[in-house]
Amino acid sequence: MPGKRDGLILGVDPGLAGTGFALLAEPNVVLSCSTVVTIPGRDGARLLTITNHLRALLAEHPPAEASIEELFMGRNATSAVGVAQARGAILTVLEEAGVPVFEYKPSQVKVILTGYGNADKAQISRMLAAQVKLPDARLDDHARDAIAIAVCHARSRRFSRAVPT
Repeated sequence: MPGKRDGLILGVDPGLAGTGFALLAEPNVVLSCSTVVTIPGRDGARLLTITNHLRALLAEHPPAEASIEELFMGRNATSAVGVAQARGAILTVLEEAGVPVFEYKPSQVKVILTGYGNADKAQISRMLAAQVKLPDARLDDHARDAIAIAVCHARSRRFSRAVPT
């Protein structure tokens, strides 16, 4: 893998049906974002699709760090299992590539972006549009969430560097 780019952050919104990826260059410029949509069927084949896409992304744009959404146990246990599987595959590829990973709860991402831990998708979209140079293409929820996770990490990292320990 080519050398890691300082300041380049990979944001990941994991899911078995759809995984969002975003590359954020500071300050607040989205270099690329995409959603890998998998075809229902064998989970192993779906995970392979996600990991192959991630490996290609890492080879083309090696990030300095990655940020990923923590597992959220909502009402649907079946989708939580798929998200857990996707997270495991993604974390394995990132570890393999030597990319440090930082995890954030959905509520942390919402607070950092909007100031409100229960913000809805529309509020997050408006705040991202106001604060980040987004691609011209229309974004789906997974790509938008991946951008939000990357922005959350960029801001958290800046804050932790500014505050002495």
